[in-house]
Amino acid sequence: MRRNKFKPGKRITVFFIFFAGLFFSLGLWQIERGQAKTVIISEFNSNLKEQPKYLNNDSKKWDRVFVEGKWDKSKQILIDNIIHKGIAGYKVLTPLEIEGQDKLILVDRGWIKRNKSREILPNIDLKENTVKVSGVLELPELGLVLSDDLLTEGWPKVSQTKNSEILVKEYEENISNFILLADPLLKNSLEYIKITPTNMMPSKHYGYAAQWFLMFFVLCLMFVWFGFKRNEK
Repeated sequence: MRRNKFKPGKRITVFFIFFAGLFFSLGLWQIERGQAKTVIISEFNSNLKEQPKYLNNDSKKWDRVFVEGKWDKSKQILIDNIIHKGIAGYKVLTPLEIEGQDKLILVDRGWIKRNKSREILPNIDLKENTVKVSGVLELPELGLVLSDDLLTEGWPKVSQTKNSEILVKEYEENISNFILLADPLLKNSLEYIKITPTNMMPSKHYGYAAQWFLMFFVLCLMFVWFGFKRNEK
């Protein structure tokens, strides 16, 4: 009995090498992304266990810090399109004049429900003025925006992004690039939404990696099958 030779042909071989290499590389890339996210989450969880330190020039993203100062109630920003428990609302950012410094920092006081009419903003007024605020430092990315007009004109402004690089441009004062997510114990806190250091968990990256490796394995089987099949007499 004559055995078939493995001759898939040049075109099929080139096709296989390109896509097999692509699928395998994408699988490795997703594993690396998952490992990187694991490190980020580990560092984040470790920081949350630390006692807050006073905000200083060495403070960095995800650090637990505290500041003291006075609210600037006249220049608040509401971050639009924040869905919490299936309900549309806003994140409320209030600038705090840091005591002893000619500087502001935006404090995320939490979430508030949107009114039935978008034209009527919810009540975000503050009773107290001088406060001590502790929380976690954020540096939000631009992310997905649903409008070309990122911020409205008058105060309080409604913003389509929480990106600090965009928001700080609305202030003439010297203002920190960080946003301070206030602990829920703050007297002026609204509804607290737990912070997540990444928008995709490591397990999801590993799931994608498994899909790419499965596609690589299937392609290998198809290549071998076709290489023998096309030479059958």
